Order: sequence, then structure tokens, then C-alpha cells
Amino acid sequence: MANKRVETGRGRKPGVVSASKKSSTSNRAFYLIIAVIAIGGIAALTYASTRSNALASASPVDTTLPPVKSEGYVMGSPTAPVEVTEFGDFECPACGRFAVITEPDVRKTFIDSGKVRWRFIDYPLSMHRNTWQASRAAACADEQGKFWPFHDLLYQNQDRWNGEATSNPDKVLKAVGAQIPGVNKDQLDQCIDTKQTQAKVQAHYQLAMARKVRSAPARSPANCAACAVSRSASGSPGAMRLTSMANLCAAAMSPAPTAIKPLEIAS
Repeated sequence: MANKRVETGRGRKPGVVSASKKSSTSNRAFYLIIAVIAIGGIAALTYASTRSNALASASPVDTTLPPVKSEGYVMGSPTAPVEVTEFGDFECPACGRFAVITEPDVRKTFIDSGKVRWRFIDYPLSMHRNTWQASRAAACADEQGKFWPFHDLLYQNQDRWNGEATSNPDKVLKAVGAQIPGVNKDQLDQCIDTKQTQAKVQAHYQLAMARKVRSAPARSPANCAACAVSRSASGSPGAMRLTSMANLCAAAMSPAPTAIKPLEIAS
């Protein structure tokens, strides 16, 4: 009888049933791990999406402040035949490349020679976490007549204070401002801490919105009503060639600037 009971195993060898149970348990564990990873991935994506939407929807504009009039920061001769207006975001990588790579030559070739007057209007984009702090700090430097040195240092040190580098940009911005020769550090720090230039930055932001500026950097000659300048989608954005800048200024100084078609600036 004992032998017959063994034969009812339908030819299974010892340990077969046990191995099957182990395989089943292993499969369940495998699928459990996949489920945990999938749920974790969905949760991470949901958090990232929610955080991104929260950053985009949270407006840094203080509607309780009385409006002030400000039209940006100007460099160059008041009698220059062309004024170029740049709407720039201090945290924008393309703006940073233009400021560091091309703008020094633009200043030397066009601004210092009296051919062009340059107007910079900061346009803090909602996608950049620390850009409003940078704009306020730059406006604080302007109160001491130090805007342009601070402008240059902001772009040169963009990787130190941007949203990827720190959640406390004011501390870094104060350190950057302290590098400016002749700056009153205590005055600058107090201005940054109290956000006393918020209304000025908001005025610049409203100028960009009123002109329907969709991205940064955007540049256009003030005396060329139909001439809109933007960076090309190809190549290295922000690194405008001097030849392109020369063509832009020449077009703006032509006898009939209103007839000029929009220009695309490629790197």
C-alpha cells in the first residue's frame, strides 16, 4: 500500500512540489517589487507635476504695492541713433550666454562707440525659482549706481545662486554684490532683506507683459516699430553673432525702419 501511495505522485521526483512553491513565492515577490516601483514612480511624477504647477501658478507679484514708473536700465550715449531694448531673465541660461559671451563685444563695438544705446528690462519668468530675488537685488544695486557691475556678476555667477544651486539665493546674492568696488554692503543687504525694490521689478515685468514678450532674451530697436528680434531655435541660444547685431542696428538706422521685416537672430 505504501508503494501505491508513492506512485500516485504521477512521476514527480522528490522536491518537485517544493520547488514549485518556491517559484510561486518568488514570482509573487517579483510582481510585488514591480508594483512598488510603479507606485513609487507614479507618486514621484505626481509630486513633480504638482510642484511644477504650484511654482508656475504661484504669482510673486504683490498687488498691495502702489505702482511705480520704471523703464529699465540704460547704458550708452543719450544721442545714439539706435536704442536696443533687451528683455532678460537673470536666471535664464540663454540670457546668461549672451551676457557672458557676446555682450562684452557688443558694448565695445556698438555702445562705447556711441552707435547704440542699450536698455535692459528684467523679465523674471515663472519657470525660474530664484529670478525675482535676483531682479530685486539688481534693483538694490541700482540704488547705489551699481546696476551694470551687478548685472555682469549675476550672469557670471548664475550657477551659484540659481534654483538648481540653492534654496537661499539672497545669501549668495549678497556675497556676489559684495564683490562690486565701492558698494555699501550694509545698504545692499538691508535692501535685499526688506524687498524694497519689489515694486520696481513689478513695473518691468508689467512692461514685458504689455509688449507681449513671450521669452527671454528678446531684443528690438526702439525706433523700429515692425522689427522684432528673437533668438533662433537652432544653434546656441543667446550667443548672438556680432554680424547679426551689426545687421540689426544697420536695419534700424535705415531711412524707413517701419518697413523692416522681423529678424531672426541665429548663433
